[in-house]
Amino acid sequence: MTFQQNKNNCFFSGIANFGSKILGGVKKAAQWVAPALHKVLSTISGPVGMNHPAIGGALGAGANLAGAADRLVNKRG
Repeated sequence: MTFQQNKNNCFFSGIANFGSKILGGVKKAAQWVAPALHKVLSTISGPVGMNHPAIGGALGAGANLAGAADRLVNKRG
């Protein structure tokens, strides 16, 4: 293996390691945000839906999506 090949391998290995750290941080953030967002949207969709059904429905749909994301990233259900 030449010096140039070794240098390129090190460079791409560093990029892969950096990308892995970013994805790990995003996953940790999603594990915290998804359940909180699901709880908040589920709580407010009912009362808001009484005054404005369309907005309440949109909040309910958002709560369902956040719940699905929560189950996906936290491996529940």
